Amino acid sequence: MSKPTTIQVAELQRKYTGLDDKLEYVAGHTIDNRYRAYKVAGLAAGTASTTYKKTADTLRQERPYDPNNPAFGPVRARGFYTRGGHQTLAPLAGTASTTAEFYADRRDSFNDRYQDVLEAKGNYKTHVYEATNSRGTYDSTTLNSKPGSV
Repeated sequence: MSKPTTIQVAELQRKYTGLDDKLEYVAGHTIDNRYRAYKVAGLAAGTASTTYKKTADTLRQERPYDPNNPAFGPVRARGFYTRGGHQTLAPLAGTASTTAEFYADRRDSFNDRYQDVLEAKGNYKTHVYEATNSRGTYDSTTLNSKPGSV
């Protein structure tokens, strides 16, 4: 994509305060605050997901297992979890899911509100990809989200 013209930049600056001549976000303005808010939400989602995955790896059991603390749920080649393992992981999974959804919502909101700015900067498709990918619904062939697809 080509660089936006000075006329396009001026129009966007009139529409949104907080854009410099390179369409970068100026600290303290609404657009920058919203950008930072979804970035912080993304970091929280990443941390929650990492915590869940590391804890799951730690709690995963392999055969043979203790008959006094048997598998709870399916036993697979990768291992299994005990009832206590599931009880530990359940709230972590909930937190990971909730924070990922919150991040995706924030990012979608930013993308919708500032689509013309993102298009002028040439990174709108990347923003859409990141938002839909965080929900696990990205279709790389059409840039459309499909409910329930992975």
